Formats: sequence, C-alpha cells, structure tokens
Amino acid sequence: IANLVALLLVINWHHFIRIFGKSTVYLTTLAVKGGIILLLSILSVNHFSAWVLAMYMILTVLMWMDLDILLETCSVDKKTGAIRGIYMTIVSAGYLASPFFVGILVSRYGFQAAFTVSFIVIFIAFLISALKLRNIDHYRPKKIKISKLISKVWKRKNILRAYYISFLMEFFYALMVIYTPLYLLDLGFSWADIGKIFTVMLVPFVITTYPGGILVDKYIEERDLIKIAIVITALSTITIFFVSSKSLFVWALVLFFTRIGASLIDIAKESYFYKRIDCQDVDIIDFFRTVRPIAYAVGPLITTPIVLFLGIKFVFPMIGIVVLTGIFAAKNMASSRVPPQTKR
Repeated sequence: IANLVALLLVINWHHFIRIFGKSTVYLTTLAVKGGIILLLSILSVNHFSAWVLAMYMILTVLMWMDLDILLETCSVDKKTGAIRGIYMTIVSAGYLASPFFVGILVSRYGFQAAFTVSFIVIFIAFLISALKLRNIDHYRPKKIKISKLISKVWKRKNILRAYYISFLMEFFYALMVIYTPLYLLDLGFSWADIGKIFTVMLVPFVITTYPGGILVDKYIEERDLIKIAIVITALSTITIFFVSSKSLFVWALVLFFTRIGASLIDIAKESYFYKRIDCQDVDIIDFFRTVRPIAYAVGPLITTPIVLFLGIKFVFPMIGIVVLTGIFAAKNMASSRVPPQTKR
C-alpha cells in the first residue's frame, strides 16, 4: 500500500513543485518526515505504528526525489557524473555506517532509541536545508496531465531505456534485500554473521561510485560502462545459486562482486539520465522515480511462485537473467557525448 501511494504521489509531484516551489516542497517533506520519526520514537509496536511507518516509507521516497530535483537544478552536464558520484558516495556512506550504529542502539536501548537518533539527524538536516536551500527555485514546471507526461516520455526513447535499466536495478535491490538474508539464514548463518557479510557487500558503493562518475565524464560513455557492469552483476548474482559454502569470506566476496556491478550501473544510468534532461524537466524526474515503488511492488509478486515451488536459491538465477536483459537497452542508447538538438 505504501509503495502504491508513493507511486501515485511521485507521478503527480511536479504539481506541488509548480505551486509551491522546489525548496518549499523539500523542506515541508523533510519536516513532516521528522515529525513522523519523532512519533515513531514514542509509539509502542502495534498496528497503528505500522501505518505510521508506512507514511515514513512514502515520505522517504518523496524526500529523495526532492533532493534529485534540487541537485539537477545546481548541476551542469559536463560534470554530471562527478556531481552524482559525490552525492551517491555520501548517501552510500550513510547506508554503510547506519547498520553498525543502529545495531548498537537497538540491542542496548530498543527500536525507539534508533528513531530518536534518526530524528536528531533529520532535525540537523532540516536546519542546514532551511539555511542553505530555501531559495532554490530557478524554474517552476508547467502544468501537465499524466497522459501528456507519458506521451512526452514515450517520445524520448533514451529516457525510456534509462528508465528500464533503472527499473532492473530497483528490481534487483527489492529481491536481493528480501531473499539474500533469508537464504543465508537457511544455510545456518546468524544475524550477526549476516551483518558482517552485508557490511563488506556495501563497500563498493562507497569506493566505486565517485570514480565511476569521473570515468563516465571523461573516459568512457555511460552506455558502455552499463553493459560491462550488467555482465558483472548478472553473472555474480547467478553464481549465488551454486554457492553452498558456510564461509563468511566466500559469501562476502560473492555479494561484494554483485554490488561492484550494481554501483557502477547506478552511477552510469544516473549520469546518463541527468545529461538527457535539464532543470525544466521536473515532470520527467517524477516519472523516472516511479521505478522504485513499481519494482518493490512487482518484484515479490513475480518471485513468490518460484520460492513456493522451487525454493529460494532459484530466485538468484532469475534475478541475474532479468538484469542481463538491460544490455539490449544500453546497446541502443544514444551517445551522451554529443547530445542531439532535441534531447531524445
């Protein structure tokens, strides 16, 4: 339900941007999210708090989209890869560090303590944003219906190809997040072991994203890096089917390689997408960000029959094969080095 609501809001979010402006919408989203986190820090675990958590999930999707829109406003095409690389590296560092601190907080003080600390972080982010980002409203998008938006995007085939690759990655994340820990638990690993494996697994997002951004700006086109990274991601994911080792090192290594490919795809497709649009295309950014709620809703529906009839391990080759289809989209992408007169 949260993903469906997020999808409806995402595809219409440019209307709020048009009426209130980019920075106002972002600050409001951040403030409401902070209020929900504060509420979660004092609520006990029950059905009501579960719905509050669903609201938190929706606002998280919207907040990241707001940041994408603000970042595009402040970006230039020649440095898009580097700018997105720095941004995504900082985000990844947060994802890498947070499980460690959350583990300590939850084990010692309970889940509410984690939400309390999260509120403090959000509050600091809000203060910085209110001081530094409150006047970023260089362009407000025109009013456009959903049907017109879909028609507009449909004519820009390279945007659709980038969208498909982005969908594949969100599909990959949605399923790997669910089934990797479940499979490791089946093999006899403890949650403590899984935490160590996942920490190593996430390292590529911190060490490869920024260099990948520099790479696509100066040395290799995004479409070529995407093709290479897709092969790495797909093959390493399929390899999981054949691994039955009880070694933390083996599993950390295999999952490390899946994320090397994934991190390079992420920076390359983000760089490509933002080089095909400008700050006037807020509606297209809205459309592009529908991939996550769609993938997170569709992915488990597709894999449930596989898990029920074949077992969890058969999910991984399926994921790898699906990711591999992205090569065809990448192969047909236009060059980002010489954009056409009308961006396609």
